[in-house]
Amino acid sequence: MELIFLGRGAGFNPAEGSTSAYFIDNDELFLIDCGESIFKTIIEKKLLDSVSALNLFITHTHTDHVGSIGSLILYASVIKKIKITIAASQEMAYLAKIQALMNIAGLSAHMYTLTDVSEYNGKYSAFSQVKYFKTDHCKEVESCGILFETAAGLIIYSGDLNNPEPILKLIGSGKKIDKIYIDSSNDPEPNFHHISIHQLKNIIPPELKDRVYCMHINNEACIKEALAYGFKTVECK
Repeated sequence: MELIFLGRGAGFNPAEGSTSAYFIDNDELFLIDCGESIFKTIIEKKLLDSVSALNLFITHTHTDHVGSIGSLILYASVIKKIKITIAASQEMAYLAKIQALMNIAGLSAHMYTLTDVSEYNGKYSAFSQVKYFKTDHCKEVESCGILFETAAGLIIYSGDLNNPEPILKLIGSGKKIDKIYIDSSNDPEPNFHHISIHQLKNIIPPELKDRVYCMHINNEACIKEALAYGFKTVECK
């Protein structure tokens, strides 16, 4: 299973677009996050033209991850008239904030459904199970990563995090790892909100480095450093 990226930029790197990824399975669009630039990109790529449903996974409520979710749901519901589901979980302490965001955007409850993420298990060819896992990003918002179990191994999507412990725990679980999509920054500020690319090079086992895909990149230099350390960077298609 491969995630296709619509943007790979950090919040203050709009030239790269808001970090968001998708895949299509069983005629349904699975979309991870929906930041400020993503609705426009989805329209340009006509991603809603040939699907019967939209499934949204939200890692946290910073605007570079939810900034165009209102426009997307309104358009998908009113214009495209497709089924819209927000995949939820008890791990998502910020779920009430997403519901509040829907209300602020003027979205009626009939436009979308909140469904426990476990309802997706065993129903799709790309993955057998999917779940959220809690992460630390910053004190202002709660955040989660996403874990897909596939035939090729685990696909780990970090969302935004400044503490790599959840990723290291998954690496140490003994399960096969297929891909790790992780937010990466070369910002010199201490205790910043994202994993330092320089820290990442020291904590990822050498045999997994070519399975790490850096995303949410803050500048061009970070891309060059990621590649120099043996990692890959996501490419937008």
